[in-house]
Amino acid sequence: MEPHKPKLSFGAKCLWLLCRSIAILPHWVQYNCIAAAIYFVLRYVVRYRRGLIIKQIADSFTTKSEQEVEAISNEFYRHLSEVFICTMSMAGATIEQRLESIKFNVSDSVKQVLDGRHLVILASHHGFWEYAQYVGFALEGYSLIGAYHQLSNKTWDDLFKYLRTFDNVYPVPTQQFVRYFIEHREHGVNGKPMMLGLASDQNSPPKGKIHWYNFLNRPTLFFDGGEQLSTKFSLPVVYLSMHKVAAGKYECDIILVHDGKTPLEKHEITERYVRLLERDIEREPAYWMWSHRRWKYYPDPTTGEPIYRRKGV
Repeated sequence: MEPHKPKLSFGAKCLWLLCRSIAILPHWVQYNCIAAAIYFVLRYVVRYRRGLIIKQIADSFTTKSEQEVEAISNEFYRHLSEVFICTMSMAGATIEQRLESIKFNVSDSVKQVLDGRHLVILASHHGFWEYAQYVGFALEGYSLIGAYHQLSNKTWDDLFKYLRTFDNVYPVPTQQFVRYFIEHREHGVNGKPMMLGLASDQNSPPKGKIHWYNFLNRPTLFFDGGEQLSTKFSLPVVYLSMHKVAAGKYECDIILVHDGKTPLEKHEITERYVRLLERDIEREPAYWMWSHRRWKYYPDPTTGEPIYRRKGV
C-alpha cells in the first residue's frame, strides 16, 4: 500500500469489499447485467430525480423535441448506472486495468508549454470524472493534487478518499487546497511538481464579486479557483475533454487553455473552460451529470445580483 494511503474505517472497509467483489467480475457481467439492473431501478422504480433531469435537459436544449429530451434522459440513466460500476471497479484496480479504462491524448506542443511546471487541470462531471485521476499516465513526473468536497457521511467519505488515493495522487479538501499548494510550491510533493486538479463545474455559491457566464442557454455561476491560481502564480492551465468509447472505457484529450505567461483579461480562462465544457456536453449530452441541481441561482434582471431559485422552479 502507498505510504500516503488513508486507513479505512470498519464501515468503509465493508463498502470497499463490496466494491471489490463487483470489480473482480467479468466486464460483461458488470455492464450488461449489474448496470442494467441499476438502470431499471433508477429509471423505472425510484425514478431518481426524474423531474429535475428532464427540466434541466429541456431548458438547456430548447430546440429539441420532447422525444429527443426523453431519449437523452434515458441514455443519461444508463450512463449513471455505469458510473456506479466504474466507481466500484476502481477498488483494487491494477495499473494495467487503469490503463485499459482510459486513454489520454496529449500533444508534444502542450508538453513543451508545461515543461515540468506546476499546472492547473480543469476537469468536469462529463464522462466519468474519477478516471481523470489517471492523467499522470500521460503527464509523467507529476504529483496530482485533487480538490474534493468532503461528504457529510464519514463512512462514504473514507471510502472515496481511499479509492482516490494511489501512486502520486493526493486528494485534498477544497478548504485546504490553496494552502496545500502554497506550502508545497517550492519543492513540490514527493519531489515532483504538482498538477492541481479541479472539477470546476460544480454548483458555485455566490460570494464576493460574481461573474455570470452564458452556459447552456442561461446565465450560470462557475468556480474560478483555477483561474485565480493561474493568474496569481503564473501557472499553465489544461482542460480534460473526456469522450465515452464504450461501457467503462473513455478517451481524454488534454487541451491547453492558457500557457500561464500570456496576459489575459479577467474571466478569460474560466470563459475558455466554459466554452470547451459546453462543446463537450452538446456533442455528448447524455454523459453530463444532469441529476445535480446545476442552476440554483439566476441573476436579477435589473441589478444582476443572484437570486436563489426555489426547487421545482
